[in-house]
Amino acid sequence: MARLRHSSRPRWVPTKRRVLVHVNFCLLLWYLAITFIALGVHVDEYESGRVTRGDAPAIVVTAAILLAWLFGTYLLNVWAAQPPRSAAKLRDWRATLTALANGFEPQPSPRATFASMIAPGTRGAREYPRFVADTIEFGDLHQLGHGALQWSYLAARLPAPLPHLVLDASSNDRARSDLPMRLNGAQRLSLEGDFDKTFRLYAPDSYERDALYVLTPDVMAVLVDAAAGFNVEILDDTVVFFTRVTDDLAEPARWQGVHELLTRVVPRLIARARQYRDERVAGQDTPRVAATISAAIAADSDAAASEPVSHIGPDGRRLERRNPRWSRTASVLGLIGWGALLILLYVVPGLFAFAGLMSVVDGRVG
Repeated sequence: MARLRHSSRPRWVPTKRRVLVHVNFCLLLWYLAITFIALGVHVDEYESGRVTRGDAPAIVVTAAILLAWLFGTYLLNVWAAQPPRSAAKLRDWRATLTALANGFEPQPSPRATFASMIAPGTRGAREYPRFVADTIEFGDLHQLGHGALQWSYLAARLPAPLPHLVLDASSNDRARSDLPMRLNGAQRLSLEGDFDKTFRLYAPDSYERDALYVLTPDVMAVLVDAAAGFNVEILDDTVVFFTRVTDDLAEPARWQGVHELLTRVVPRLIARARQYRDERVAGQDTPRVAATISAAIAADSDAAASEPVSHIGPDGRRLERRNPRWSRTASVLGLIGWGALLILLYVVPGLFAFAGLMSVVDGRVG
């Protein structure tokens, strides 16, 4: 239990106690800044640049308040370092123990560990909680630079790359699609029937038949039955199921959803990826692949015949994305605003406190 207590929540995920510590430091800096500036102005303007006996009470009171505040800060840090015994902590432990019992290790990450539209940049997202086993990982992804969205996700590694496909689930839409990026509507592919009512499929130009090869009737049926609440993105050799976070991993429903995806959907996609070849790429057409295997067998009957490494043509690797300019501008402005806020909260009071202290020291020396 001690191991779970220290590892279930990484240090880069702030708790309410740590936020309170930062607020305390910020207020302490501003207290020092205002106090020292006030004393410095009083010394410079009213005491001809010297500290007199009349200033002693103010200095003593200021020092007493500062010492008491520093002692309180120490106690606050000690309290914040202790693991909170709360319902949220118990839920974290329950989720971690459930993962360990099913062969998954808790491995939170301060950056995205896979490429996807919910993680367009490795530094723009963090994954917590995150559980990993072999080629599977799942948990919650916090998208920092795009409105602070939170996604429940499951990512699985495929044995070979597939064309870039996106299935936009209609069940989790609100006023419009909940995808974090707009896709080119001209690349939408209609498959009719129940599948079209459940998902909107997007496939790269000229890869419509390849999408049908991957999404066979049995694959579409199991997607409708077991993954109707998830958006699905196949990117290179990774398939990602994601939706907005609705409950935490301490709830049985989340684990039942993960079980359904891992036992019913992912194996079928793995099978399709293992058999798929992009014949637009030189050397990957079916007759040539078969000839390569036959030649390897004829050359050495004891050697295992290896198939050529699978590749996807450049036109099939990425869908056309339409990112509004305002979203990129908002991200840049948000970063600038965050930096300005940190300067205002910490740097500015620190500089004023130093300037005020030096003014008082100069007056004391003078």
